[in-house]
Amino acid sequence: MRRSRLGQSKGLGSKLIFVLVALAFVGSGYLIGRYFLSALLDRPAGGEPVSGQRPDPSGSTTTTTVQIQTKPVTLYRVQIGAFSTSENAENAAQAAIAKGVGAAVMSPDPLYKVYCGITGSKEAANKLAQTAQPKLAGSVVAKDDNLYVATTEVASRSFTITGPTAQVEAIQNAFVKADTAVQSLLAFWDAQYLGKENQVQISSMESELSALKTELEGITPDAGVKAAHSGALRIISDLVAAAQAAKEAAGGDSSKVALGTSTFVKSIDSYIQELKNLSP
Repeated sequence: MRRSRLGQSKGLGSKLIFVLVALAFVGSGYLIGRYFLSALLDRPAGGEPVSGQRPDPSGSTTTTTVQIQTKPVTLYRVQIGAFSTSENAENAAQAAIAKGVGAAVMSPDPLYKVYCGITGSKEAANKLAQTAQPKLAGSVVAKDDNLYVATTEVASRSFTITGPTAQVEAIQNAFVKADTAVQSLLAFWDAQYLGKENQVQISSMESELSALKTELEGITPDAGVKAAHSGALRIISDLVAAAQAAKEAAGGDSSKVALGTSTFVKSIDSYIQELKNLSP
C-alpha cells in the first residue's frame, strides 16, 4: 500500500513539473512574439499614417508624393529694346551698363528683349524709366524715345513630384522660399527706385537662401525628383546672387545699383523659365 501511494506521488510530481515547464515555454513564446510584433507594428505617436507617404520598395526610406504650386506674380519690366539676335541684345545691354544703367537680356519670346529693371509696382517702373532714359538717350535709345514699361503676369504653376521624403520636402521648401524671395526682392527694388526707406531684411534673406542652396547641393536626387531638384537649385542659386547684389546696392553706390539690377533681371528670367520647364 505504501509503495502504491509513493508511486502515485512520484507520478503527480512528474506531471506537475511537466505542466510548469509547458507553461514556461508558452509564456516565453508569448513574450517573444509580442516583442517582435510590437517592433513590426511600431508607428509614430498618434498612430495615424502620414498622408501621401508609402514604404519604399527597398525598405530603407519613405517615399512621398506632393503637389507644388507657386504663387502668381505681376511684374513691371522696363524695356530698352527688342532684338532678333542674342548678339545684338547683349550689345545693347552692355552699352546700357557702360552708361551706368543696369541691364540684362531675358529669354526670347521670340525676340530677345533687354530690360533695365523689374519692379512690383507700376509707379516704381515709371520712376526707373524716367531716371534711366536720359542716361541712354542718343546712344542706346533714340533721344525722343521713352523706355517702355511692359506688364507681365507670371501665372501660378503646379506640378507633382514623388521621391524620398527628405528630398521632396527640401525641394518643396525651396519653391516656397523662392516665391517669398521674389516678392521681397521686388519690394526692395521698388523702394530703391522710389527713394523710399527699405523694409526688406536682405541680409537675413540672403543667409536663409544660402543655407537652402547648400542643402540642395548636398542632395543626390532620386530619378522622380531630378528635374524639380535641378530647377529648384538653379532658381535658389540665382536668387542668392540677386540677394547678395541687392545687399551691395543698398548702400546707394550707382555702380552696385546697376549690377544689382542686372543680377535681379537674370534671376527673374531663370525663375520664369524653370517654372515653365516644370509645368509647361
